Amino acid sequence: MKTFKKILLAAFATMVLAACAKDEELLFDDKNSIYVDYQDSTEYTFATSPGSVVKDSFMVSFRISGTASSSDRTFNLVPVSGATAKLGYHYSLGPLVIKANTFQAIVPIYFYRKPGLKDSLVQATLEIQENENFKQGIAQRQRFKFRLSDIFSKPTNWETTWASYFGSYSEVKFRFLLTATGKTNWNSSPLPQDSRVLSQIARNALLEYNQQNGALIDEFGQEVSFP
Repeated sequence: MKTFKKILLAAFATMVLAACAKDEELLFDDKNSIYVDYQDSTEYTFATSPGSVVKDSFMVSFRISGTASSSDRTFNLVPVSGATAKLGYHYSLGPLVIKANTFQAIVPIYFYRKPGLKDSLVQATLEIQENENFKQGIAQRQRFKFRLSDIFSKPTNWETTWASYFGSYSEVKFRFLLTATGKTNWNSSPLPQDSRVLSQIARNALLEYNQQNGALIDEFGQEVSFP
């Protein structure tokens, strides 16, 4: 009986050692993963910028899961089928590199002002593609989407971000805000303190305008005001 127990214990120990060795092998072979860190989309228009602006950029944050490396590591970002924005014409990408001993990369996407954007909107969805350094990370954070135009339009986040500071939207009001604040990208969501600064700048500018010119009237016949 004792001999039989020894055989069972030896067999069990062998199985445990084999399993541990397999786990170590998987851990050693497992790649780090990468994903889009926070904001995963934007809508950009050149219409809010002076005519002299022919190039601008939007910063996209990428983060890795796993361990940092002592050397730089590249990752891949490719357009998904169906994109109407052309890589190298409407936009280009900054270096796709996770620097040594870091867990994050801030990558610029450069947008170019092209004649066709005056009357049409182009778009692209960029997806992380696995390479020798990284596999895909969080499933819902593998893509970055953008839409690009040179058409003057209401910011997509006006109701959720700007309405509490500037009230209802009108084109006259928005053009005034562009001039008063100098801000061109209104589709992003700034920190609350930055929004409050913009609000105060706009209030002061509107007060000065009204004192010099009388009430500013929008396209709906309403006096422009801020909450």
